[in-house]
Amino acid sequence: MHDQATLKRLGFMTQQGSTHTARTIMLSELNTLFDHVAAEASKAEYLAAIRDANCLGKRSGRSRKLTASHLAELYGLDPANPIHAGLRYFWSRDEAARPQLALLAGAARDSLLRDLAPAILAKPLGTSITRESVEQAIEQHWPGRFSTVTRESIAQRVNSSLVQVGYLLGPVKKLRVHLEPATGAVAFALYLAWLQGGRGELLLQSPWCKLLDASQDRLLELAAQASAKGWMVMRRVDNVVDLDFPALASVVTQALTSTEPATASQQEIFHEQS
Repeated sequence: MHDQATLKRLGFMTQQGSTHTARTIMLSELNTLFDHVAAEASKAEYLAAIRDANCLGKRSGRSRKLTASHLAELYGLDPANPIHAGLRYFWSRDEAARPQLALLAGAARDSLLRDLAPAILAKPLGTSITRESVEQAIEQHWPGRFSTVTRESIAQRVNSSLVQVGYLLGPVKKLRVHLEPATGAVAFALYLAWLQGGRGELLLQSPWCKLLDASQDRLLELAAQASAKGWMVMRRVDNVVDLDFPALASVVTQALTSTEPATASQQEIFHEQS
């Protein structure tokens, strides 16, 4: 696995902060934003579309500014950011994958979502996922870190994010349901694992693949479909898997060779997992 300095350059958010203290994954806003702004747009153009053109229809300048900040924190909104570049690449190729793509990108850049989602998704299908149960998980992970009010808000927003993606169902009583992974989501999960430095079998054991709630055989089947579509290159001999992402290679190379210092929003500790 790459060291933390390299992970920062590749777009992983390494801090112990979370957009979920204030917002969910904002899937509706992300859909609208990507409809209004071209994939090759600069970060300044993304922010201008939100703050100045008000493409998201927010009521006040303050709301527009906060929304821009949260979306940039969660999704990068920068074509030079390899995670954002990958998100937009697969977003344009697999519409059905978009909610799962948002979850994966969010998990790569939000430590609370990254740590809480697997515990929730590990619950048996049909289990009622209450706000209180998620609050308990938060307290177990970070004892004493959050006030009661903040812990309650985070739990509500994490549950809401998983409802938006489709892993939980219900407006009030939320049930754990199965969600079939989309081809583009599997490709993006493998891309994140590959960015993180995983190779071979570690790719399929990555936290990103585990978020897709599927067996390794199913992941391999969908990865082969993504490779056949030209979205990635997969070479497999028995249990040995080798991946390449030619369409995104230049962005990754540029990020790794850049002399620019890590941004202020990339300063906390990444929970490296294999």
